[in-house]
Amino acid sequence: MFLHLKRLIITSVIGFLILAVSACTSTQFANVFAGYAQQMQGARGALFAGDYQRAQSLVTKAEPGQNNYTLSLLEKARLSFLAQDWQQSRQDFAKVIEALDAEAAKAKVQLSRGLANAGALVSNDNAIAYEVPAYEQSMVHSYQALNYVYLGQLDSALVEIRRANLVQEQALQQNQQSLQDSEEKFNKNALNQAYPSMAAMIGQLKNGFQNAYTFYLSGVLYEAAGQANDAYIDYKRALEIYPDNRYLQQDVLRLATQLGMSDDLSQFSAKYGAWQTPDDRNFGELVILHEQGVVNAKQDLRVDLPIFSSRNQPRFFSFSLPIYQGALMKYSPTSITVAEQTYQTQAITRLQSLASKSLQDQLPALVTRQALRVVAKEQLRRKLGQEGGEIGNILAALYNVTSEQADTRSWSTLPDEVAIIRLPLSAGQHQIQLNVAGQAQTIDLNINAKRITLLQMTTIGQTRSHHIKNL
Repeated sequence: MFLHLKRLIITSVIGFLILAVSACTSTQFANVFAGYAQQMQGARGALFAGDYQRAQSLVTKAEPGQNNYTLSLLEKARLSFLAQDWQQSRQDFAKVIEALDAEAAKAKVQLSRGLANAGALVSNDNAIAYEVPAYEQSMVHSYQALNYVYLGQLDSALVEIRRANLVQEQALQQNQQSLQDSEEKFNKNALNQAYPSMAAMIGQLKNGFQNAYTFYLSGVLYEAAGQANDAYIDYKRALEIYPDNRYLQQDVLRLATQLGMSDDLSQFSAKYGAWQTPDDRNFGELVILHEQGVVNAKQDLRVDLPIFSSRNQPRFFSFSLPIYQGALMKYSPTSITVAEQTYQTQAITRLQSLASKSLQDQLPALVTRQALRVVAKEQLRRKLGQEGGEIGNILAALYNVTSEQADTRSWSTLPDEVAIIRLPLSAGQHQIQLNVAGQAQTIDLNINAKRITLLQMTTIGQTRSHHIKNL
């Protein structure tokens, strides 16, 4: 009798484990029971050490159809970009874009997500295919645009830039309604009391998807292609997000003057002063994009929140939720000395802030799924307890503990901050002196008249790299 009962209990638990892993066919068993941030520790360590090849080998592998397939490609594409393997990076980002397009085109996408959610209800959110947030999608197209720039394909780069901007426009349209729909379904006050504020990470950011860096890069590439009107529109968009960036201010003043935007020019001149045209017309421009640091990994946070019974009686349950903890890293401006003049970079985006704001906006949906999961697991525990007694309760409790993992997935190799400098320089050879966090470096470059020279720099820990492209 005991052996028969024991067999019944074990069979039941195994059945639920199989359901948890196979309810969504794109779920890897390890991803359900081990957090993504934990899995990526080795890869991030190699990234900070500047060993991009080793970092790639340590990225958690995923095959098409698995939950982390797109995320794995994002990590590898970014690491290939850092290694300046533009072709490999382009290929991996192309696969990401193909997957995003396929997901958007699915006629039955809601049904497929519903089946994935069934797996999540008896395990955790890692049983759901990773959904790339808008700020990450805009960076996908931005990096792909840069890949095409470095491969000498400016027209293809402009296609990607348009797609990056479209992502932000669509997110702006969809954001408010989705927030309203989610917030109607959970106890916001209880969450605010139990969940630590991420305000220090978010700062003054209004939303988690409008990225001034993408708009600025768009403006630079449009100018390089001779499309000044399009460039002006995107510089203004970037300036709305970062109004204190003086390089953006000068770009808007310069193009408003050039394009004869008299009303805009009057307004911007009153704020920022008149545009000073360089005396020597034999000038080109140096644009520096400086990426610094790496976004933080999400952490697993346990919070106690109430779930109300059918009799409207609260009962507190423990939830696992992702969180970004701490405050924003402070970076010293990079100093650039050229032609006996010294300039400093100014930030144009904090991807850590975008990531934190995006997570904050996702919390209502996360908590709603957690509440449903708690109910499902409680029903599982009761069923096993009824059929298997104490042994069933113990097995169910062990499963509940081991499967309760916050979804700590995010594109974890993105930079933290991007800063810019834009300088008019006389045509010809120049030697610039860089000072990055006290470390000096000299770079030689060539400026072409009436053209843009792009210098992209990356600083991660003690590792620095750069790439120059005449546009």
